[in-house]
Amino acid sequence: MKFCINYTNVIEQKTLIYHIEECSFDTEPAVQEINFDIALNKLNLTATDDDNKIAQVGGFCGYNEWIKSNYQVPERKSGVLKVLDDLVSGEGSYAISKEDFPVYVNIQTGWVCIGNPEKGGDAVEFITNCVAVIDSNKNFVSLWLKPKKLPDI
Repeated sequence: MKFCINYTNVIEQKTLIYHIEECSFDTEPAVQEINFDIALNKLNLTATDDDNKIAQVGGFCGYNEWIKSNYQVPERKSGVLKVLDDLVSGEGSYAISKEDFPVYVNIQTGWVCIGNPEKGGDAVEFITNCVAVIDSNKNFVSLWLKPKKLPDI
């Protein structure tokens, strides 16, 4: 699956929540019209328009599997994250990978990283406190999330 980044001065203004009792992330306000979902582990990145722009993050991400780390969220610019693949709307969910990515948490900074925190690429904050890193081949590297509150780990 290929992605592209369009840097802008605009960012989706949403609140990222981690629901401790459900072990899940959610963005508020929620998107009502969904084009398709991209599955990352058990999370969904929701595309909402004909441009395949990712406008929502949500789904299960059990914190008992998180690996404590000191990784830092990469330098990033505001912009739009889009899926380049020609995916069919209404066909459900498409997986980024057949295997789950590791999940790291820096409890000092509050950032959670799904993917490879050591591999570089272009970083975009496409929703408030949601950062994606895409490599030069347009492949997914990592997703960084900073919810309002982390569970006690």
